[in-house]
Amino acid sequence: MARYHCWSMHREHLGKGLEGWLHPVSRAALPLAMQVAEVPCLLRELHGVAPSRMLAAYDALSEESIYLRFMRPKRTPQPEQVAHFLDYHPEQQISLLLTDLAGEPLAQAQSIRRRLHPDRAEFSCIVADHFQHKGAGRRILLALALLARADGIREWTAEVLAQNRPMLTLLKRLGLPLTLVTGREMVFVRLDLSVLDAWLPVLPAEPLKTKGE
Repeated sequence: MARYHCWSMHREHLGKGLEGWLHPVSRAALPLAMQVAEVPCLLRELHGVAPSRMLAAYDALSEESIYLRFMRPKRTPQPEQVAHFLDYHPEQQISLLLTDLAGEPLAQAQSIRRRLHPDRAEFSCIVADHFQHKGAGRRILLALALLARADGIREWTAEVLAQNRPMLTLLKRLGLPLTLVTGREMVFVRLDLSVLDAWLPVLPAEPLKTKGE
């Protein structure tokens, strides 16, 4: 039987996650230099990254990290899968990449707008094995959430494996209003991004409606 768990906004957690670094409030602010765990980093969009760079980063991930993120065993992506991952439509998707100053990927996150509900989006995040537990996941997710909210996204959703405790803990610590619907193997996640309006200089854009709605 599914169980519902709800958390309201935790202003202290959210404020702590957003303090001490320059927030991107539009894509025009990228790339953005910042420090994560005292490591100089660059936050940029995924567009324009060499496929070979991302394939090498994927190959360096452990079997466990791949399974928890993609819910399948590790296997070499096909060229068309890589192209689809890198060449997205900016009105439908925001993909961020956190790298070190040499360009090595440290974390990646994306927000994909739902076609029939353009004020909602599905999100995901993955952090390189050697850079986990340093705050990179929270940093890139909050940056992505601000950009998504500025583009009119009100609600994030995701399906997370119940055994992915690090991701579920991270989501609870973001400070955003959170709802979890837990099952035996999967957890359905819902995050309310509207509380981020206080950190945006202008009101979020209204999402365009698709035909037939």
